[in-house]
Amino acid sequence: MSGHGANGYWYGDRHWDPDAVDLLNLMRRYRDAERKMREQTRGSMGMNETDMTALRFLLRVHRKGEVPRQRDFAEKLGISNASVSAMIDRLCRDGYAERIVHPADRRSVGIVPTQYSDTEVRETLQQMHERMMEAVDVLSAQERRAAGKFLQGLIDSVEYSDRELHHPAQGDHSSGTDSRGNLTSS
Repeated sequence: MSGHGANGYWYGDRHWDPDAVDLLNLMRRYRDAERKMREQTRGSMGMNETDMTALRFLLRVHRKGEVPRQRDFAEKLGISNASVSAMIDRLCRDGYAERIVHPADRRSVGIVPTQYSDTEVRETLQQMHERMMEAVDVLSAQERRAAGKFLQGLIDSVEYSDRELHHPAQGDHSSGTDSRGNLTSS
């Protein structure tokens, strides 16, 4: 038997055991690929990032049976009421949303997606979502649990960093961080 087949030279390693750095690099590659895909999607739909985020929010709450008001968009997106008004004007002008009398309060205006927006988003993203589901479907239950644990750990670490950055502990100066960002105590 030749050494080439045994070490994967010709066919690659059949069982790859990524280390921590490999996993984090794969996450970075995924983020870059997703960012590019979102840029392409926004470009094909003629939207900026805020408009696309607003449309995803609108479709998500609509599926729950809710009708958001402009203030809900302002809160979700962290933008001013004037910016929300201009954004909703664009979504309505381009056929993605429409203003209606809010069903719970006839004095206020609700925003609903049009059939066009739902169809456009589904057609634009359907193939990508199918490929993503295929990537997940090949995993065993144990692999999905491991992937879920890994991703949740990353989410928790980023959310923890974000909380610490915006809300550091008051009055506790007995700990700090080392050069890698790990907590240390004095």
